[in-house]
Amino acid sequence: MDFDSVSEAEELWYYDLHDLMRMAEERRRKSVGDVVTFVANYNVNFTNVCTFRCPLCAFYRERNSRDAYFLSIERILREVAEAYALGATEIHIVGGLVPELTIEYFEELFREIKRRWRKLTIKALTATEISYIAKVNRSSVKEVLERLREAGLDAMPGGGAEILNDEVLKVIAPAKRASEWLRVIETAHELGIRTNATMLYGHVEKPRHIVEHILKVRRLQERTGGFLTFIPLKFKPWNTKLYEEGLVRDEVSAIYDAKVIAISRILLHGFIDNISVYWVAYGKKYASALLAFGGSDLVGTAFSEKIFNSASPHDSYASLDELAHYARTSGRVPAQRDTFFNVIRYL
Repeated sequence: MDFDSVSEAEELWYYDLHDLMRMAEERRRKSVGDVVTFVANYNVNFTNVCTFRCPLCAFYRERNSRDAYFLSIERILREVAEAYALGATEIHIVGGLVPELTIEYFEELFREIKRRWRKLTIKALTATEISYIAKVNRSSVKEVLERLREAGLDAMPGGGAEILNDEVLKVIAPAKRASEWLRVIETAHELGIRTNATMLYGHVEKPRHIVEHILKVRRLQERTGGFLTFIPLKFKPWNTKLYEEGLVRDEVSAIYDAKVIAISRILLHGFIDNISVYWVAYGKKYASALLAFGGSDLVGTAFSEKIFNSASPHDSYASLDELAHYARTSGRVPAQRDTFFNVIRYL
């Protein structure tokens, strides 16, 4: 079965977990073999102030909050220098939505990073951020992306998608729309900017919303071929409005996590080769176990990760050697990769 419709795909949710694991692992071996990849990356979050105030987010702060911050370009460049010294090959740059951080701010930042560290890959700005910058700048999304690409943008993360269903978004992120995320990402792909795709699960969604999201990503990939990997992101409810208002009281179960990873692999087989298990959301040992459900990538070292840490404080750093260890404990071959999933070296 190709699982082309939401109703067909939703049936997978009710399969026996061992059958799902077997199906996912068969597809994983055909797509990528036994290698588990990860990148040496450093996260820069330029501000935690955000006008969207999404109920799902524990990271954002009001402008007048005591712990609100804005990073100057010079401050970010000092962080990038540290990242480069640590061996990072990728700088992951995302943050809040505020009108004073204009397109010129990002153009200057990207140009200066490329001037100082030409070989560093800049993976920056979610589709939501690009859309917001375009509105503030009174430009088209295409123009913003072209200008940022010219300044040094190499790739984009997949954040901001949450769940690509407007009824769910009304609850968890009312300022966002599924069609806008898809439109911005499709424009990026048309301009040759490769991106990731994400899905935030474990809040108020139902199984049909999960498979609907994955199928929307699959259809876009059929048209553009621009996605590098699919990353399911486990929602951490603590310190969010969703938790405070009683809409989400706890994390979803381990079985739920395993089903999400496995169904992602099954539905995206032949379309997106890489299914990433984001260890920051799961913990390293648990993430290594979830690799057995079709996962093939542990994302990266995540130096200086702040967004997930805002909801659930945890060990938010991993060395390449640690990630290699956890790949081996899952019976796989660890490999350091670049942003575009080219293997740099086996570990």
